Amino acid sequence: MHRGGDAVLLDTSVLVAILTDSDPRHEAANAWLAGCTASLHTVEAVLTETSYFLPASRRSVLADMAAAGAVHLHHPDAAAHKRVGAILRKYTDLRADWADAVLVWLAEESGIHKIATFDVRDFSTYRINGRSKFILEAIA
Repeated sequence: MHRGGDAVLLDTSVLVAILTDSDPRHEAANAWLAGCTASLHTVEAVLTETSYFLPASRRSVLADMAAAGAVHLHHPDAAAHKRVGAILRKYTDLRADWADAVLVWLAEESGIHKIATFDVRDFSTYRINGRSKFILEAIA
């Protein structure tokens, strides 16, 4: 597993903006991506959630990105799912979704604390290992 360094986690909101021309944040997200030199990491739950929000004609691009290694895909095991359950219980009041909880787990496991997201409210609240804050990528 990757251990921090020059790496960034990708959340659904940024992937949707990158892949949807009509998204109001499309240009900002693509400009950020064009300037990003970090390795990109995410989880299957983010790809699934992103696919749901994409036009059908753009969904295959996610598979192409993962297949090409443009995005490193991490897979939780049974112990990880136990941790995801604890994260979901902790953030019940926030109504944390599955993808967010798995990204919190990935941050804990990988040491990657930087995240590309437009979901500033939630990722400003979530804590890595119950203590550390996420470092939010500036996408403007």
